Amino acid sequence: MTTIPLKDDVRGEVQVIGLVAFAHLLSHLYMLVLPPFFGQLRGDLGVDYIELGLTITAYSVTTGLLQTPMGFLVQKYGGRRVLIGGLFVNSIAIGLVGLVNSYWQLMALMFLAGLGSSVFHPADYSILNARVNVKRLGRALSVHTLGGNLGFVVAPLIMVMLAAVFDWRMATMIIGAVGVLLALVMMGLSEVLGDSGKTKDRARDSWKTLVTSPKIMLLFLFYALSSAANCGMVYFSVVAFTGVYSILPAVAATALTAYQVMSMMAVLPGGWLADRVKNTELLLCVCFLVSGALIVIAGLGLAPFWIAIGLVGAAGALRGLVNASRDVSVRHAATDVSVGTLFGFVTTGYSGGQILGPPLYGWLLDIGHPQLVFWGSAAFSTLAIATMATTTIWRPKAKAA
Repeated sequence: MTTIPLKDDVRGEVQVIGLVAFAHLLSHLYMLVLPPFFGQLRGDLGVDYIELGLTITAYSVTTGLLQTPMGFLVQKYGGRRVLIGGLFVNSIAIGLVGLVNSYWQLMALMFLAGLGSSVFHPADYSILNARVNVKRLGRALSVHTLGGNLGFVVAPLIMVMLAAVFDWRMATMIIGAVGVLLALVMMGLSEVLGDSGKTKDRARDSWKTLVTSPKIMLLFLFYALSSAANCGMVYFSVVAFTGVYSILPAVAATALTAYQVMSMMAVLPGGWLADRVKNTELLLCVCFLVSGALIVIAGLGLAPFWIAIGLVGAAGALRGLVNASRDVSVRHAATDVSVGTLFGFVTTGYSGGQILGPPLYGWLLDIGHPQLVFWGSAAFSTLAIATMATTTIWRPKAKAA
């Protein structure tokens, strides 16, 4: 099939970025389709909240475990086919949730939805890398990241509004139909998306190459450690600030809101910055270092809480500012494996961070030291800096090869 050359076609790049970012938004939105309806699901299906929580676990674990195999499929069949197929599966599974009448039907559909969701990182990054001019790649990656973040933000509001007009069953079917419609649009614009990521050397990508490459494993660790640092703020900062400042949880939550809002607002400027900075790894290390220091200072409890809100907001902005630089750094490492496979593998590290971090933070709170939550988050950030800085040791050798 003939594809439209996008090397100097800004309009075509905008189409590609828009389609991929919207698909990424839906993939994140679909992760939060069920939680707003847990109360109704509990009554309709006769289950408890633990069982409902396990449906989210099934979705997340399936997504995480299958990302790397999906990267292998991207190399074999191309990002366009894998992305459209995954979006169909993800959307149809979510839509069918509206028809379930038993818990096991729901669980099976969540496993299926997780299968569809596993394609997005390897396919999206492969398409963007191949179809967007390298001079604008940082901005493209930042739009992609922002799309995912917006999916998390708008999911509860959209689902609650749909359920208010219809009911929870129809709400899930409607939002699933949106994904099916997008997949059909992508099929109609398949020439724009191209066969990104497809290579003739199908044996090149392998698990052995991934796990034996120092630079790739360091990037995997970076994602795991940065995820662990972030989950300290997202999941435990409210209760920690409540203990440190002796304030109400509702007041403490304003700091978390500042952290998340500022992080999202900095994503697009970070894409512009990534396109202009030569050493993205250095930028990332500096921002992570300053962010960690601000979080520690905010958690000391020495200044008024409104100052802590400002410090945490600035820390969130620094984290969001380097999202695109992080992705560009991963692209630099894609010398031994394809871009889609590499992104699929290293982003699985997110799940590792979610497993590693929460038990530690919970233990720090249990022993009565809420300040250490912030020290722990900063420590994970520092370790992440070390992995990113060490990764650059292998880059010149990889380029020469």
